[in-house]
Amino acid sequence: MTSRKRNASGKGGARPTKLAGGVGGQIKVLKCSNQYIAKLRREVRSAGLFLRDTTGSTQRETLLGVLQYLGPRGLNTLEGVGLGFYRIATRVQELQEAGYSIDSRPERVEGPDGLVHCRIARYVFCGRLPDAQGKLDLGE
Repeated sequence: MTSRKRNASGKGGARPTKLAGGVGGQIKVLKCSNQYIAKLRREVRSAGLFLRDTTGSTQRETLLGVLQYLGPRGLNTLEGVGLGFYRIATRVQELQEAGYSIDSRPERVEGPDGLVHCRIARYVFCGRLPDAQGKLDLGE
């Protein structure tokens, strides 16, 4: 398939942005191939972060460590599945309920299946939220 056909409207390729009336830059599409996921898996494993089992608590613990390790790069849903995490949105919600700040940013991803998936979530660890109640100073 030629580059022109691959980028044709409706083919999932790069498209002009809506800025300046659709003229200008292109929307980036992250290629999330099997090789890319395998490389990420090796990197995370070498950092000592890997799933010991598939229980929800282990996935939460490990996902938190992976998100902290990756920093601003974050982790998208397809990458997470490649690392063995399932129901990542649920695990992120549980971490948020436990007081962690994790941003969700949509992106376009070309998966290992060769299809472009729109609005795949990328989760980025932002830190721990301050206690909503704060500390009460009793003057002791």
